[in-house]
Amino acid sequence: MLSQSIHIEISIANLVNLIKHMKNNALFLLLTLILLPSFAFSIGSYAAGDKLTVHAASGLILRETAAPTGTKVMTVEYGSLLIVQAEGLKKTPHSVTVFTGFTIKGFWVKVKTANGKTGFVFDGYLSKYKTPGSLPNDDPSDAGTIQERYLKMHSPAKGAKVNLPKGETRYDRHKVAYTNGAEVEVDMGEGGSSYTIRFNPGMTVEEAYLIGKAMWMEDEENVKSTISKGVISLMSGDEMTAMYVSVKAGIVNLVMQHAD
Repeated sequence: MLSQSIHIEISIANLVNLIKHMKNNALFLLLTLILLPSFAFSIGSYAAGDKLTVHAASGLILRETAAPTGTKVMTVEYGSLLIVQAEGLKKTPHSVTVFTGFTIKGFWVKVKTANGKTGFVFDGYLSKYKTPGSLPNDDPSDAGTIQERYLKMHSPAKGAKVNLPKGETRYDRHKVAYTNGAEVEVDMGEGGSSYTIRFNPGMTVEEAYLIGKAMWMEDEENVKSTISKGVISLMSGDEMTAMYVSVKAGIVNLVMQHAD
């Protein structure tokens, strides 16, 4: 969805201009409706009445109007739930540049807070997924990795854990599928570990980035963030911890690695 955003925007613009010259206006309208919305939203689909979680680390400003200049009502804390309101739904676009080459795009959306306050927030930092910090502190011995626990918090496991072939230097390789279509693959052994979350259809790159950063990179120092060929990369200053977000066959992948 975000992958190679600049090139995608140019390609879509060129395609639309080409289609405009077609005599079949019905075809133009159909293709516009199919193609453009998929690149217009930084968050998966949602509707009035849905409950979304704030993934902005420093909180999200609730404003009286749908604009960055709107009067501030309050700051909604990270992890808070907001209820989407119908007024002005997805009509006013907005964007935030996170680092060079990576811009989160979305819309202002009217919401209601847990204490009944209403106003507008930027939906690029909202998700149907809860924040990693929502995981309970008590961790039964059979609960699995934090990635497994996190996915299970949103959807039951689909069948038992599947063990994968492993070499002499690997002591655990397995994957777990979930009923919503998500999957996690674990690879642990000498030299380091890797955890890959393949999210359910509808998850966006932007949501995966915010989830992964909080889950995996929160305590790292001097993190270097880059994006190249559609892959978002985060690397700790000591190069021991890394995170990658990409899209493969329409599915968002979040890879978290740590070297021993």
